[in-house]
Amino acid sequence: MPRTLRAALALAALAVALVGCNRDTGGGEAKYLHLFNTAWAKTSNLGLYEVKVASVAPLPDGMKVVTVNYLFNNGMVPDQGRAAMLVSPENRLADPCVVDLEIDQCLGGGAPIWHAKP
Repeated sequence: MPRTLRAALALAALAVALVGCNRDTGGGEAKYLHLFNTAWAKTSNLGLYEVKVASVAPLPDGMKVVTVNYLFNNGMVPDQGRAAMLVSPENRLADPCVVDLEIDQCLGGGAPIWHAKP
């Protein structure tokens, strides 16, 4: 394979990777996925198959509402869910309640103190 073709392929792969990390979610997807996975592990014993960051909405006070779509094992078959997290400017959960947007409750149960706008 000629050097120029290898270089062009490498640059194309790099460009695709950079675009994927800097889309409308702000490029911090790995941090948000880690936060969700940690919250899920504390509240559920069901298997989590896949999580994707759907959106990141900045708030005037520096907080962010991060919405994720996830695929999990509901005990019988794979099921889908949608949740929102309130994330601080330091990229930590500002509230331990990760809101299940379908039922407007925390993943571990209970009513949320804050309400996400889907």
